[in-house]
Formats: sequence, structure tokens, C-alpha cells
Amino acid sequence: MSIRAKVFTIIFVLFASLGVADFFVQRFVVYPSFLELENHEAGQNLQRIFHAIDRENYHLERICRDWATWDDTYDFMTTRSEVYKTSNLYDEALDSISVNVMIYCAEDGTIVWSNARDTAQQSSLALELLQKGRIAPDHPLLTMTAEEDGVNGVINTERGPLLFATRRILRSDGSGPSNGFLIVGRFVNPAMVETLSAQTRIPFEIVYPYVEERMACGTSGVTTAHIDNLDYFTRKEGKFVRVCSAYNDPAGRPIFSIQYLFPREITQKGIASIRYAMILVISSGLIVLVILNVLLQAVVLRPLQKLTNHASRLRQEEDYAQRLDLRRGDEVGVLADSLDNMVQTIRERTEDLKRANEQLTLLSMRDGLTGIPNRRMFDDSLKQEWRRAMRDKTPVSIILGDVDFFKDYNDAHGHLQGDQCLIAVAAVLQQQMNRPADLVARFGGEEFAIILADTGTDGAEHVAQSLRQAILDLHLEHGHSDAAPCLTMSFGVASMVPQPEDGDEGMAELLHRADRAMYQSKRLGRNRVIVWSDEQPESPSL
Repeated sequence: MSIRAKVFTIIFVLFASLGVADFFVQRFVVYPSFLELENHEAGQNLQRIFHAIDRENYHLERICRDWATWDDTYDFMTTRSEVYKTSNLYDEALDSISVNVMIYCAEDGTIVWSNARDTAQQSSLALELLQKGRIAPDHPLLTMTAEEDGVNGVINTERGPLLFATRRILRSDGSGPSNGFLIVGRFVNPAMVETLSAQTRIPFEIVYPYVEERMACGTSGVTTAHIDNLDYFTRKEGKFVRVCSAYNDPAGRPIFSIQYLFPREITQKGIASIRYAMILVISSGLIVLVILNVLLQAVVLRPLQKLTNHASRLRQEEDYAQRLDLRRGDEVGVLADSLDNMVQTIRERTEDLKRANEQLTLLSMRDGLTGIPNRRMFDDSLKQEWRRAMRDKTPVSIILGDVDFFKDYNDAHGHLQGDQCLIAVAAVLQQQMNRPADLVARFGGEEFAIILADTGTDGAEHVAQSLRQAILDLHLEHGHSDAAPCLTMSFGVASMVPQPEDGDEGMAELLHRADRAMYQSKRLGRNRVIVWSDEQPESPSL
């Protein structure tokens, strides 16, 4: 393909890529931002509705507080004064403050006086709550701590949800003790909803009784959202978004759901803006690409083609000894010289990196102090040996050894001498291994682990006894050991023939058995070899 054809191909690919990129940016970046803004504003409107209902509750709480913190009310709870009833508790008084329910009850919940009114019809109402003559202490109306003076919220009644406020009855100066409770309530009815809709300028509806499906705006096409401490649901319905949420009682149980339709004007304007932006970007991109086609082909494409071919050869052949040697006085020439220098640097760095990786691999598998394999190499080797033994149905054994009273040795001789002790122990253990497949590793601290391939219990015990004797033969003085006057080790031996049903989990069991056997050897006095058996205690105590 000619360079000109390549240029046109690149221009076409760039143009198509620009269009696709612009589409994805608009669709998955810009458009979601409009949706997010739409959902946020829908959530803010829902917050305004909740705040309007909360304000109603606040007004109720103020009315309740004014009536409950009053000497006359306090005395009424003691004297049951008829004068107080005549002067304050007549029907018109409740109607004037738009209170549907007012209850005076004693500390034990016994109702002293109550009234329920339809303030719109100015008629009495019958409530099951009042007919019982007593409110249970654990009823939401009376659920408050000893430190609280009141509680408010919403409860279910047979006549619909009831906003309520409860206050302890105290004297006018706020002193006590409490002489009962005053409860005032207002029904969440269509009249209240109409009033609150006018106040918030948001037409909404109350769904009662509470139905979870309706609270969640249905069962399909629903999106959950969150603003501040309010969770809500949205569902697209043509040019509107239905917004739904639940209003909870003081215990967090949903009582009724709130729904309203939010017009999708923001999204519609966003779609129009995206459409105009895409047209502008594509038109501008087309003009720029045509100009670039001319300039690139005349000034850049031909020398860059040579650079590209050289880079391709480097990638395919990985022969970093090749050089481009393009003699030009412009930026392309500088780029060519830089490429040659970079290739030389890559060649040197690759060789250095290869050597460093080899060294790091070796270091990552070796213990930094003793030079023998570390826990990582032990785990890898055990996994390989376990799977080989599973295939061949041969036993594999593990010996775990721990230097006895090593902490006391460290305390007496110092950490530097303790390090030398570990180095000597590791060297002796390594010398006792006669087969290339056997592995000695530092398991952690003063613990060492040995993998014996194709070795059963008897053979492993024999090797462990040889190791124990070899440590004794070091004659490293240890005056703080209760096991012997010189350095000793305790060993635990376990052996298994891996079965297919064990899987890799059997390795953990084999290690667990060796560990239990080692700690049993410590419990029995140290400086000994113990082979795992079922009779050994699960959690040895030292």
C-alpha cells in the first residue's frame, strides 16, 4: 500500500475514532452527568417534601411542649380539675390549633383524658388507641429514654398515618419530676398533602397503607439513589421521572410512601446540547483532518514511515543492535537520533534487568540470614512434592524443628550470637540431607522445616533423630536450657500418602500434624523427636 493510501487510511481511522470517541464521551460521560443532575434535583425536591412533613411534626412538638410545660397542666394531672378541662380542653380549642388527637396519660400509660377530632368536619372520631384506656409503655408514642423529655414521629392508625409529638408533663420552669405525658397528633390526610404540595410547589401523593412495591416505584426499570441521609427510587415514565421513598416511624419502620412526578426537562436539554456538540466536534474534526492529511504527507509521513518500519523491526526481531542512522536536521532527525539512543539504552537496561531479575528470584527464595530456602520456597516445593506424591501414590514427610529455649540463648549471648547460632543450625541441618530432592528451609524465627520426598514415617523419624544428634554434636554452650547444657532442638514428624480427595488442603493437615508433634516434643521435655499420632492433644501446653 502506498504512503498516500496509508495517509487516507489513517485519516479515515482517525475520523472514525474521533466520532466513536465523541459518541462514547457524550453518551457515557456527558449524558450521565445530566442524569445525575436530574436525579440530584429530584432528590432535593423529595427532601423538600420530607422537610415539609418534618416541619409539621416540629409545629406539633412546639404545641405539645407549650401545653406540657405548664403549671396548670402539671396540676391537672394530679387534681383532674374540671376547671382546667372546661377552660382548655373543649373541642374548639383542638380545632383552632388543627390537632386531631390529644391525650393526657399518667406515667404508667393510663389515659387520664383524651379526644380525637376531625378538624375539617369538626366532629369527634373513634380511635382504637383511645378505647383501650391505657397506652403500653413500649408503644412508639411513649418510647423514650429517661434522659429525653419527649419524642415525635409518625405511627399507623386505622384512620391513616398520624404525626405525633409526646412530651413529659413538667412545671412551667421545666422542673419535675415528670407527672405523666401529653400526646398531640395530626393525621396525614389529603388536606395536609394538598397544603404541603402548595407550600413546596411539588404535587405529590401519599401511598397508604405502605406497600413495598409501590414505595420502590414498581419492580422493573427502577434505579436506587441517595442524597444526604435519604434513600429513594426513580423510574422513567416518558417525559417524567417517578420518584418514590418511604417515611419511617421513630423505630425506622416504613409507615407510608411518598411519590411524585419530576419533569425530565434537564435531560431533554442535555440531549439537545449533546447533539449540537457532536455536530460541532465532527465538523471541526473533519476540517482539521483534511488539513492534517496534506501537511502530514508532505512533511512528516514519509520520514516517519521509515521510523515506523525501523521500530517494527525492533519489535519483531528484538535485535537492539540495529540503528536507524537517519540524517536530518529537523525534529524528525532528532527523533531518529533519540530512537537510536533509546534502543541502546533499552539494550543495556534489558541486560541489567535480566541479571537483576535472576538475582531477585534467587533472593526471594532464600533466607537472608542463613542462606537456606525460606518459607516461600518451602511452600512452593511442598506443593510440587505433594502433587507428585499424589500421582505416584508415594508418601511425603515433613519434619518441623524448633531450637529449644532460643529466647533465653538470645538474652544471654546477644542477638548477634543468636544469629550465628541460627546460621550454624541451618548449616548442620543442610549437611544432613543426602538426597537432592530433600529440602531444608527456615520456617520462621528459630523454626526449621524439612521436606522428605518418597519417605515414610520410619525413615522420617530416623532422619529427625540424626538431625537432633547433629545439633547436639555442635556443642554450642547453652547454660539457660532446661533440656541440656548445650544447644538442642525439638522435632515433630508427620507423614502422609496424598489421596486425590485430599486435594491441596491435605498439605495444611500434614503441616498441622508435624506442628502438633513438635509441640508435643516440647511438652515432654524438649530435645527429642515425636512422631504424630491420633492420641496427641490438639492444643499442647508448654
